[in-house]
Amino acid sequence: MIEAEIKNKVPKLESWEDILTSNVFGLLELINYKYLLEIVSKAQNYQGNQVTYNFSSRSIKHIKLWEKFKNIGEPDVLVTLDDDTFFIIEVKYFSREHNKRRDIVEEDDDSNNYDDEGQLKKYLDIKIDDKQSTFIIYLTADYQSLNHIQNSDSTSKECMHNIYHIHWDDFNENLLKKDIPDGVEKKVIDKIIEYLNFKGFTYWEGFHYKPEYNLLNTNIGGFYAR
Repeated sequence: MIEAEIKNKVPKLESWEDILTSNVFGLLELINYKYLLEIVSKAQNYQGNQVTYNFSSRSIKHIKLWEKFKNIGEPDVLVTLDDDTFFIIEVKYFSREHNKRRDIVEEDDDSNNYDDEGQLKKYLDIKIDDKQSTFIIYLTADYQSLNHIQNSDSTSKECMHNIYHIHWDDFNENLLKKDIPDGVEKKVIDKIIEYLNFKGFTYWEGFHYKPEYNLLNTNIGGFYAR
């Protein structure tokens, strides 16, 4: 599916966040979700505080995509750790504006017709074997995601403290910085990076000019002269 999307063989996938979720977390599964906890540990809430949970002492037991919870919904990614605690990663493209398009496309699926703010609050109420998640990781391509939620009348301050955001650009950048020797792990990470680059989830590195532009003989003079 990844190759088909990158090669533009499957139309109109650019706004399907479920495909994005499946592709990225499906590949991470091949290497037992290595680096995921390290990445999400750098997420921040609206006050700029990172998650206080000690990820370094934990490992991932399993991950489930779109697990159904009655009267609550289907969180995109349910991460269960080796001590049976869990947290949720909610995946979005550009948050509010994209969700409006998604609601139109998936209007027959009632579980998808909700506002971000109310649904994230519901996810904090999920209990599994008497355990309850104390935080949510909100993974989006919108730097204003938490501002949208914070300004919502349906979101309490207590809830906001427990919602942490990480940008897809940061997700990609963390993988780019890994020095991984040749092998299966490197191939998996390289493919994820290639895919996220294709989606445009990269840091802006300024304008790039072709080398031949430096050969142009220009004489602007005045204020602009070097």
